Amino acid sequence: MTTTKPRQVRYEMLLDGIGPGRLDDRWSRPGLARASLDHPSAVTRRRSVVIRFTLVVDAIVRRIRESAAAAVLLAGVTALSCGPGMAHAEEIKIGGTGGALATMRILGEAYSAAHPGTEITVLPSLGSSGGIKAMLSGVIQIAVTSRALTDTEINAGAVQIAYARTPFVFATASTNTTTGLSLQELVEIYAGRSVHWPDGTRIRLVMRPTGDSDSDMIKSMSPAMDLALSGAETRKGMAFAVTDQDAADNLERIPGALGPSTLAQILSEKRALKALELDDVEPSPTTIADGSYPYFKTLFMVTRSDISPALRQFMAFVRSAAGVEILTRTGHRVQ
Repeated sequence: MTTTKPRQVRYEMLLDGIGPGRLDDRWSRPGLARASLDHPSAVTRRRSVVIRFTLVVDAIVRRIRESAAAAVLLAGVTALSCGPGMAHAEEIKIGGTGGALATMRILGEAYSAAHPGTEITVLPSLGSSGGIKAMLSGVIQIAVTSRALTDTEINAGAVQIAYARTPFVFATASTNTTTGLSLQELVEIYAGRSVHWPDGTRIRLVMRPTGDSDSDMIKSMSPAMDLALSGAETRKGMAFAVTDQDAADNLERIPGALGPSTLAQILSEKRALKALELDDVEPSPTTIADGSYPYFKTLFMVTRSDISPALRQFMAFVRSAAGVEILTRTGHRVQ
């Protein structure tokens, strides 16, 4: 029996002026509403019905494209369309800390290729806290984070699974001839007492906001580093980056730039950056596993306890042999 080619119509809108971009940790309410229609294959004798239905839907979409009621109307049409044999694919939306998103896209593409009935959508950076809030509000299904849950988040119904670790690194342009720094050299740089690379290029620090997990990680390295970074945070003319992607962009763009990143972000986003050795130790999954490189981030998948079978299956894929292979080649050490 011949079947028609599936047709999909999708409409996406923003509510309350809040979109899928960076909402940071101050984001507190859902802003993204999505309605989608899926028209799976139909037998030949139903071809004309499906075509007429699709044309009606296209007309509706054009007429209500600017209407705040679009998501509700399209959701209603979707419900009416779900007759026998017209089930639609399940969508899993993922958001959270920026450094983990590119790897999640790679994992999502691999999973969807093997499971065409599930679509994985990865939103732009929300930050760890923003991702958790979006998940608890039902806007996304998985928050990826670089910190453990707080008691408040646990009491609100969030549960976490640690899925990997990745080296926390100091990065510079791949064209920089310097291959490594010592912790004491970093203290001198952040304190403003060492201002040039060995080739004479001025060092330009790419900073993260006070209280950001990267800033907290740097301060935890030593009391001297804590003091040096605290001073740099108040120094005039410093370049600050809000998201992980902003930081990586600045590190690539600004001549002589130096700043924090993760090996996972550099590899998964294919950045033109290098992770510097620290105290003559290369940051890698192997060196964080054996303890010779002590600086790393633990990454979590955060959901509610009552998750769908499709969501449970995707999370199992992340920790499967195929998922571990992807994680390993993108700079992760699997837990």
